[in-house]
Amino acid sequence: MPLNRKDELLEYDKLNFYYMSLPVLLLGNYAVALFLSVIMIGKVDIYSIGIWILVGTIMFLYGIYHYLSFNKLTEEEKSQQSEKWLDKYYTDTLLNGVIWGSSAILIFPENNSTSQLLLIFFLYAVGFLAMGVFASKKDMLITYVSAMYLPLILRLLFWEGDKYQNIAYILIAITLVMMLVAEYYGNIINNGLASRRDFVNIKESHEKLKDRFLSLFERAPVSIYYYNRDMNIEDANENFLHINGFRSKNELANISLANIRNNKVIQVHNAVFDGKTETYKGPFKLVADKDLYVKLSTVPLINNSGEVSGGVGIINDITNEINAQEKMIKNSYYDLLTNIPNRTLLMDKLINTINSKVDKSPYGALIYMDIDNFKKINETYGHDMGDNLLRQAVSRIEDVIKKDDIFARVGGDKFAILISSIRDTQKDTKGYINNYILRLKDRFSEPIKISGDDNLLSFSIGVMLFNDNTQSAFDILKKSETAMYAAKNSARGTITYYEDGMDDYEKEKFSIANDIHKALLNDEFYMVYQPQIDIKTNKVISAESLIRWNHPTKGSISPALFIPIAEESGSIIEVEIWTYERIFSEIKALYDNNGKFMLERVAVNVSTVHFMQPNFVETFTMLVSKHNIDPKNIELEITESGIMRNIDEAIEKIKALKDLGFTFAIDDFGTGYSSLAYLKKLPVDVIKIDKEFIDNLHSHPEDAAIVSSVIFIGNKFGLKVLSEGVENKDTLDDLDIMGCDLYQGYYGYKPMHIEKLASIVKEQT
Repeated sequence: MPLNRKDELLEYDKLNFYYMSLPVLLLGNYAVALFLSVIMIGKVDIYSIGIWILVGTIMFLYGIYHYLSFNKLTEEEKSQQSEKWLDKYYTDTLLNGVIWGSSAILIFPENNSTSQLLLIFFLYAVGFLAMGVFASKKDMLITYVSAMYLPLILRLLFWEGDKYQNIAYILIAITLVMMLVAEYYGNIINNGLASRRDFVNIKESHEKLKDRFLSLFERAPVSIYYYNRDMNIEDANENFLHINGFRSKNELANISLANIRNNKVIQVHNAVFDGKTETYKGPFKLVADKDLYVKLSTVPLINNSGEVSGGVGIINDITNEINAQEKMIKNSYYDLLTNIPNRTLLMDKLINTINSKVDKSPYGALIYMDIDNFKKINETYGHDMGDNLLRQAVSRIEDVIKKDDIFARVGGDKFAILISSIRDTQKDTKGYINNYILRLKDRFSEPIKISGDDNLLSFSIGVMLFNDNTQSAFDILKKSETAMYAAKNSARGTITYYEDGMDDYEKEKFSIANDIHKALLNDEFYMVYQPQIDIKTNKVISAESLIRWNHPTKGSISPALFIPIAEESGSIIEVEIWTYERIFSEIKALYDNNGKFMLERVAVNVSTVHFMQPNFVETFTMLVSKHNIDPKNIELEITESGIMRNIDEAIEKIKALKDLGFTFAIDDFGTGYSSLAYLKKLPVDVIKIDKEFIDNLHSHPEDAAIVSSVIFIGNKFGLKVLSEGVENKDTLDDLDIMGCDLYQGYYGYKPMHIEKLASIVKEQT
């Protein structure tokens, strides 16, 4: 039956005990054997003594060899091989018993009673010392006793005659007594070893518990510290030192919990002296530069007398958790770019303000602000610079708003200011708001620097006044936004107060945005073409394609209205794809009907949104292949701002399409900021002067100078220059003198269907 762990350890202890005493036992036995041999000289045959001593010497050396071999083993090997080495020990002892038992045959004096008694004495003395080893193993004990004493007893009973029989019986009795004594002695040894093992186990268990406790204490993921009745910290673990910024435990010597400036924390620590356990959650500041947020528990520390000698504090540092929660809340209610309230927080505050209104409450106001031309700034300088401008603008506005006002970013370049309570009358409230906005505008009288350039910012501002709780927060925000768009549509940089009916335009925009999708399905759009005329020959050489919409109920809707709505709603790409398909199919039909393409090219407008799409080049490659038309007959018109949004990407796309045969024109040239500096890098063919410069060619010398400069630059770069919006002969004559190549406008032709365009071109040939 295999031994359990406790028995294995006991066997191991017994093994160590036996081998530790083995040298003494071996030397004692060998010394006694030598002494006995000397005594027996002259009384026993010397040859017999020599044989006996020789065998005894061999066993002595064999036992020493085992002892030395055992001591070379590691503790682990001893433990693993304990049973094996115990068997070796028992065998060695048993062989010693056999050798001593043989003395009754080899060196027993024949006729010397004194020497015989002396031999018997030595034999029983030596045997008794070894019997204790076998006391716990009865089979071994009987074997050893038989080997040790049976030769002597048998000799006395049968070889030496009747006079020795009584001695034999006495020796048998003595042997039995010795066995009983040996068993008792063996039990004492076994019990002693067992007790020692229990002590060792208890000690090891205690050490393990101590080590585990110290390990748990020092390496615990929470802070643990002990404090005495004077509230002084006596010991603390590594986590406590770390979170409080201590480098070593020596720094705790002058730290007292009584100095914490938080009465609740002190009360929690004092509670242990009344035998209570307490908890606390909140700020914890033990040292000046460490602001923590913790979960704290305190437990009484009981001494051996059962008295409270101090307390144990356990701290779970939840500072990061609280900071993360605060950050999450801040991210939910504050704008990440400008660090001011966002739309969500504004709406919460607006709801609270509305709910606080009762009859005849003072007016509140929501001011809705939009930065004018911010899109163009973003396109020209990039979004990083646009973000920088927003931060600078916010900083200036914050200088004006009052402590109780809520200033929020509601999206993009749009901001709102909520003023909860102003004046009792609408007239006085408007006067206050006008002065308020005037102070805001004054803060922007100085330009803002963007990439080293000065930019004057203006705002289109809408204001919604309210003094009751009959409207929702969404309605008030929407109406203030509607007023802002009304201000933007009238004259940018102005202020407009919301009036009933203003939101009809927004509703109309929403309706048009929905109707655009229906128009695409119902084929309500159609294309017209405005001829482009060579100024020198007065012949139509090309045309610009223009989309028109014939709404089934609203009639003709101007592109100036529905194109911006399509861009804002995101349907512009669908509209343009329809446009390209229709233009290319009509060009192909024109070619098929006449056997040739009658114009140099047809200009196709491309929105910035579409131009910036990753698959823009692939779209046109697919279209020309699908309709089987020559790309050299197509001119793609891209606005200056669209090119400048990402000049490198624009150049790459233009080059890719020019390699296929397309030509390119820059539309609305001169309305941007930086295109002149990049013109030499752009692989375009035509630049178009915007109508706003042509309209004022006679009345504004500045516009005339711009037009003249653009034509001069275009000619220098080898580009064709086309002027838009030519309405009279005087304007055309001026453009001719300046060196302009082409023009389009009502003075030449209005936009027309492609069939009429074809007939005009035929008449010219």
